[in-house]
Amino acid sequence: MKKALSLVLALACLLMLACPGMAQTAGTYTAEANGNNGPVKVEVVVSDNAIESVTVVSHNETPGICDLPIERIPAEIVEGQTLAVDVVSGATNTSNAILKAVTDCLTQAGADIGALMTAAAGTAEGTVSERSVQVLVIGAGGSGLAAAATLKEQGTDVLLIDKMPKAGGATALTGALMNGGMSKQQALRGVQDDVQVMFMDMMKYGSFMNDARMAWLQVNNTGAALDWLVDTVGVQFEEALNHFPEHTNDRAFYPLGKQPGYLTSGIESYYLSLGGELLTETKAEHLLVEDGRVAGATCSTPDGTLVIHADATILATGGYGASVELRPESLTSVLFYGSPASMGDGIVMAQEVGAMTHYMEYLKSYPQGIEKPLEGGNITADGKTYKSNAYISPLASQDATLNYGAIYVNKAGERCMNENMDFVSIKKATMKQEGKQVYLLMNQAAYDAWFEKMGVQGLTEELVNQWFDADTAPVYRRATTLEELGEKAGIDGAALAATVAHYNEMCEAGVDTDFGRAEMSQGLKDDGMWYIVEQRLRMATSLGGLKTSESFEVYDENEQPIAGLYACGETIGGVHGDESMPSNCVSWAITSGRLAGMAAAEAVE
Repeated sequence: MKKALSLVLALACLLMLACPGMAQTAGTYTAEANGNNGPVKVEVVVSDNAIESVTVVSHNETPGICDLPIERIPAEIVEGQTLAVDVVSGATNTSNAILKAVTDCLTQAGADIGALMTAAAGTAEGTVSERSVQVLVIGAGGSGLAAAATLKEQGTDVLLIDKMPKAGGATALTGALMNGGMSKQQALRGVQDDVQVMFMDMMKYGSFMNDARMAWLQVNNTGAALDWLVDTVGVQFEEALNHFPEHTNDRAFYPLGKQPGYLTSGIESYYLSLGGELLTETKAEHLLVEDGRVAGATCSTPDGTLVIHADATILATGGYGASVELRPESLTSVLFYGSPASMGDGIVMAQEVGAMTHYMEYLKSYPQGIEKPLEGGNITADGKTYKSNAYISPLASQDATLNYGAIYVNKAGERCMNENMDFVSIKKATMKQEGKQVYLLMNQAAYDAWFEKMGVQGLTEELVNQWFDADTAPVYRRATTLEELGEKAGIDGAALAATVAHYNEMCEAGVDTDFGRAEMSQGLKDDGMWYIVEQRLRMATSLGGLKTSESFEVYDENEQPIAGLYACGETIGGVHGDESMPSNCVSWAITSGRLAGMAAAEAVE
């Protein structure tokens, strides 16, 4: 918020608070409101005529995304003596929770909320400024950071921008598991790989629907990308390789500590150490076209409009999983847990200048999601964006089935799969059921172990106690008998009891004659309480996007390169086919970012 605006608001609100009938009671007040992952609690200290301080004292919001609103919004409320402050882009739920809780506190104090909600009128809309660079990279996630750093290595004049308050994108929200097949690091760990084997793994997993050109580029360059991260950027990876049945050879690397944001912050630091420039809260709105070629972009910033002229522009804006408009209608019910920035901005901007898209009907969905109830529903008020509305439970659920005998049942109360299959097989089994939904059935021992592991998702006793006897989503119920449990969950209770009895008989015999489950030693015994928890499909990653040349030039509808326009990462469609293998999404982000950066550097030189 501009300093002049803050002064106007401060003077206006102080005058309003000092007027007769607008006094407030000095003191310290607390309140909470639901954010993205649960309650956000604030403390507000007021004097007779001013807001003295605002502090967020507790929350379960996602680190990285919540940092800026927690820092900025309280400061702007105090500085401007107003509630009329802007939410932080990409952190709307956290921002609104802070504002709602502060409003509650000020209401307790007897402040005039109407006056505090009034912003000063007639303020300037901002200025228009311009600048020129050789290459503009739009999007500072994994692919954009890799592209910008590569360009800087080539001595190219590059500017990296992102609409979010912080770099990292969707990659920063993950543990950044990365395919390092054919890398020096893989060889050092004693694994021999083959690029053709890796290519066939990728094609098979994508149902042979992959854009084979781009898949071939990935498998031939992913090892070099991982080695660049280690040898040049300074990223460290765990010593142990991770085994996944989708990969013929072990080639999946976790960055050291598996911490979200570690990989992207490492590339960001490296880019900045080379003298690179990063502008955050800078949203590209439209591409510039001059003399038949893309020549940069017009951007909105907190200070107005910024026009960036560039010889080449790279779109690294991520996917479209959060976009109501771009997500296929058949998958609108799938829960979302990705980045709110995943609005397909680059795809939309490229389409405005005639770009070609493909594979837009495909999203990477996963099983074992639980609906997160959100105030106002799961779509923003403007109808454009899916809110993050999923708790994810794969590891906790796997532990419950593998070690405690828990099972999956469908709406009819019937067991519907081998619970210990790989995640994709569980997803496919889930998609066959009514409503594309199954239910995890647990006894007390299984639930206790499951719930402990779900603590990292922000589930608390206070939160789930509201759901046990509710008749709304999520289906999260408990009862002392299976018949009662079924009734609460809207499932045939008698069928549920018969299913458990049959399952226990098979466990006693040691053979799963229904689905071939190997582990049948536990059974599911009555230990005093039964629990059932919904398991729905969830997604964060889109698989479609722009079609490009093998030099990452964006194609027009005639499959001819659009001069001056490149793309990388999730903005490109087709490389994965109809599924993405474990470790391949991050691998594609870094690999394609490197290759797009090299291509753009060569073009402008």
